[in-house]
Amino acid sequence: MTRYSLSLFFLVAGAHLIPEYFSMEIIGGQEVPPHSRPFMASIQYNGHHTCGGVLIHPQWVLTAAHCHSQLVKGQFPTVVLGAHSLSKNEPSKQTFEIKKFIPFSRLRSNSKSNDIMLVKLHGAANLNKHVQLLHPRSNNYIRSGTKCQVTGWGTTDSKVFSISDTLQEVTVTIIDRKLCNSQSYYNHNPIITKDMICAGDTRGTKDSCQGDSGGPLVCKGIFHAIVSGGHKCGIANKPGIYTLLNKKYQAWIKKNLAPPQTY
Repeated sequence: MTRYSLSLFFLVAGAHLIPEYFSMEIIGGQEVPPHSRPFMASIQYNGHHTCGGVLIHPQWVLTAAHCHSQLVKGQFPTVVLGAHSLSKNEPSKQTFEIKKFIPFSRLRSNSKSNDIMLVKLHGAANLNKHVQLLHPRSNNYIRSGTKCQVTGWGTTDSKVFSISDTLQEVTVTIIDRKLCNSQSYYNHNPIITKDMICAGDTRGTKDSCQGDSGGPLVCKGIFHAIVSGGHKCGIANKPGIYTLLNKKYQAWIKKNLAPPQTY
């Protein structure tokens, strides 16, 4: 089962298992200092974390398109901001109902491209030291070998698909797109397009995993990409696949966030 399809499984099952062993980390990473990533959002269904996201505007969160599916019709989606622990009743948390989902395009089952979506909150977030914005400022290219950080509440063990209670982060390395498409890596299944990038490490010990989808990939302080998917987790030649926040997607975001024209 792919990392992508397991994310959809989380949507259906509710991702309700919270690990008792909080000493474990996002694949190869570690827990971040509480509230040190104030732009992080937890997208939840019936109160259970399903995907990550990034607050890019007081009323808008950016995430992966596969984090919303017809399979979850009837469930109650919310966004939680200002969280470090998912289970604790932290006074910094702000919870919002979701007004609407705006995917970039209809996601086809045989394609992992355009895996990006905007989520509009019913109200505006109160920005403070625990809840802040992070704006996409990527370009169309990131040099291979660049070290980046990926953050999320995703599973900490590729063999036990249960989310982390506390926010985790790992440093991964950008992998050349041509290499990632090569026969020894993904072999064009899926095709890593110019709108996508790969990141991981040579041993497969550092990676994003289930529940991290929609979270940010930050390189040298710049928000470059969001977690999309990959084949399982922590496999050397199957690194994480990310949606690159290039000019195409940034123009789409700007268009959707622009206030409606009045005449």
